[in-house]
Amino acid sequence: MVVGDMEAGLEHLSWAGGTLRHVDLLLIVAQPQAKSLMTAARTIRLARQLGIPRLGLVGSRSERPGDEEVLSAFAVAHDLDLLAVIPRDDAVVAADRRGACVLDMSPEAPSVAAISRLADRIQGIA
Repeated sequence: MVVGDMEAGLEHLSWAGGTLRHVDLLLIVAQPQAKSLMTAARTIRLARQLGIPRLGLVGSRSERPGDEEVLSAFAVAHDLDLLAVIPRDDAVVAADRRGACVLDMSPEAPSVAAISRLADRIQGIA
C-alpha cells in the first residue's frame, strides 16, 4: 500500500499528468465549507474521468455542530462513502508550530484517534 499526500491542486488528476491515474483508492479530503466542497466536487469529476475505481471522502477540520451532516450530505450527493471526519484539533496546530509530528507530541489527541480509525477502515477496503 502506498499513501501519497499530494500538494493542493488538481494537476495530479489532469489528463496531461495523470499522476494518480493508476491508484486503487483516492481519498478526497474536504472541509465542511462551500469552497472546499466545490474543489472536492471538481476532484471527484476529474477522478472519475481518469477511471479511478474507488473514491472516498475524508472530512477535515470539523469543529461546529452540523459539520458532519454537511459532509455526509455531500458524500451522498456524490455517491461516495464518508470514510472519516477528522476534528479540528489544537494538538495538530501545536505540533505543526514545533515542526513535530502530532503522533509524537500528542498520541492521545482526538485527531490521531480519528486518523487511526480511518487507517483501519482503509485497510479493510484495500
